[in-house]
Amino acid sequence: MAAAMLSDARPTAAVPALTVTSSAAQPMAAAGSDATANQGVALASILRKDHPIYTAAALAKAASACTRMAALCEKPSPSIGKPSQIRDCMTCSNACYFARVLVMALDRPTHELTHWRIVETTCNRVFKAITRSGIITPS
Repeated sequence: MAAAMLSDARPTAAVPALTVTSSAAQPMAAAGSDATANQGVALASILRKDHPIYTAAALAKAASACTRMAALCEKPSPSIGKPSQIRDCMTCSNACYFARVLVMALDRPTHELTHWRIVETTCNRVFKAITRSGIITPS
């Protein structure tokens, strides 16, 4: 009986028809107008800002951060808590990875790429050892 009632019900009858109209107060932009051209220029400038610039200065900064954070990750002070050590190791890993990306983008010697890969791998191993060692409590 309920199935018969459901099949007789028409959901479209309960919903009024929607009218599709256009307002003349909102004209469309003409082909080749300044609004269209400026959108393309804005998109190009946004894309330039989004992509990092691969320069020697960026490599030096990433290498410095990688080296500094690797020291903190591998040999933390006794008073540092696990969350801080985890943060140091993850920062080390990210900075070393970025240094590797820059070395590849700038076509630097292979030994630099190998060096940053080794440091990044060391930071990842320390991170895994910390997280496997037990419960992490705030310092």
